[in-house]
Amino acid sequence: MENSALSFALEKLRFGFTGIGSLPFKGENAPFRAIECVFEQCPGFPYWPQLPNFKKEEDMIFQFSKNLPGLKFNTEECKYYIDNASDVFFKELETLFIDYEKVTAADTLSENEEILDKYKITEPYSNTIDIFFDHIKNANNKPSFIKGTITGPFTFSAGFSDREGKSPYYNETLMEMIVKFLTLKALWQIKEFKNISKNSIPVIFMDEPSISQVGNCAFAIVKNDEVINMLKTISDNIKKFGALSGIHCCGKTDWDITIESNVNIINFDAYFYSQSIGAYAKKLKQFMLNGGFLSFGIVPTLDKEALKCLDKDKVYKKFAETIDCFTSKNIDKDLILNHCFITPGCGCGSLDDEMAKKAFILAKELSELLKERF
Repeated sequence: MENSALSFALEKLRFGFTGIGSLPFKGENAPFRAIECVFEQCPGFPYWPQLPNFKKEEDMIFQFSKNLPGLKFNTEECKYYIDNASDVFFKELETLFIDYEKVTAADTLSENEEILDKYKITEPYSNTIDIFFDHIKNANNKPSFIKGTITGPFTFSAGFSDREGKSPYYNETLMEMIVKFLTLKALWQIKEFKNISKNSIPVIFMDEPSISQVGNCAFAIVKNDEVINMLKTISDNIKKFGALSGIHCCGKTDWDITIESNVNIINFDAYFYSQSIGAYAKKLKQFMLNGGFLSFGIVPTLDKEALKCLDKDKVYKKFAETIDCFTSKNIDKDLILNHCFITPGCGCGSLDDEMAKKAFILAKELSELLKERF
């Protein structure tokens, strides 16, 4: 995306609202109810949600695993693993690497639609995405933005083991495979978004909750630079093909990882972790000066008791406290207000239907209030 188009796209994000990840709906009509909810609450910036209570395949890691080279199921231990020693694995790996090189070397995604379709996301891995596509195709007013998602490479790698029971993270070939594989999953979504609404701006988030564990005991030897390079590779390819890239982390983390990953958007839990990200004020300020956006996950979805007590005024007060946290660290208030939009803090899959709706409504109301006031 050229600089002028990028600036215009980012300007339209200001004080917008979209959702994150999962919704709690289950039962026969869950996918339709979920899409209705999305377009009712955020029609200008819709996304396709995960429904982990509807199908087990919609788990955030397994959802993106279809056609992953070497993926097998261990019936004794009831878990998936990557068989990285079989002839089939190496054949599939070679195909993946060739596909990746062809797609990423091209000028447009339309040049390699057949290749990308090998990495499409379908039922049962997502039961909302086709309904989502149809809704946008049939809409008279196309949305300004269309949001897609992948699980980030570090979190994805934490969900599997290799043939010997070790994390893929400690195998250079497997991590290269995962990065290329997830890149193609992201680019397939961009291709589809452009086909159904050419004037809508695609936005792809990398969901990376596990980077909050980098440096902790279980991941003590994980190096920040390695995680940054993985994220940067995917982000650069997303941006090359005309989309905006974002990263979502709903915990306390080393925010250098997100800031230096070359994304357009950083989505953080603004209800609980403003002080955490505020500690990186100098780099955060430069991120915004360079055009980056902060996505304020201002409504808590992982703490039901906190959500129960919230109303519109309390959400606005929390937002104002977050702004004060940043301005106290020498970040100009107008800079922040010109480079922010609103989401819930994380997915709503662990909530009941009414509480999930409340989280959406509160975040949407804050978005509308900010547009009125500023």
